[in-house]
Amino acid sequence: MKFNNRILHKDISLLLIEDFDINRWDDVSRLKKIYKSLFSKNDTIFFSFRREEDLTDENELKRLRIKILETFNDEGEYVVLRKLDDSRFDSVARITINENTYNFLFDIWNYFYSCTFFIPTKGFTFSDYITFQKKIKFQDKGNEKLLSNDYTNFSCIKGLGGDNLIISYQNNYQLPDLTNYH
Repeated sequence: MKFNNRILHKDISLLLIEDFDINRWDDVSRLKKIYKSLFSKNDTIFFSFRREEDLTDENELKRLRIKILETFNDEGEYVVLRKLDDSRFDSVARITINENTYNFLFDIWNYFYSCTFFIPTKGFTFSDYITFQKKIKFQDKGNEKLLSNDYTNFSCIKGLGGDNLIISYQNNYQLPDLTNYH
């Protein structure tokens, strides 16, 4: 697991966590510790998703689809904003963190091709987030618009290929030290 810092914009930085495999127990353990340092129990997190992952086995996708929708329906909310077919869609969701959520994030990682998740700032509602995503049409490189509008202090982005996690954050926000988990 490697950690690299980049600048996205004068007010926004990126922390790239690279070179991991969520099929390896030690990498999953490290990522879970990172998630627990970023997201506390009872925090509400918002998600945006784009289509199913094409690297995941078809039977596994079917199993994950059922599990993910059931979890969001039981513990949060899931809304499809645009659907081309069963595997290509844009959607958003929200859930309140509990002990099971940290493992659930790996199911999400395997099921969705593109995934962003974050803690919204106070006053930014799920309805506001739906409106925001409809307006920008899910086009927000590094979540620059999300951060510039102060809708969150940081966000997590599944990198292409699924072997990296990008944390974009406002420069005036202090991320916890995540490097001691590698």
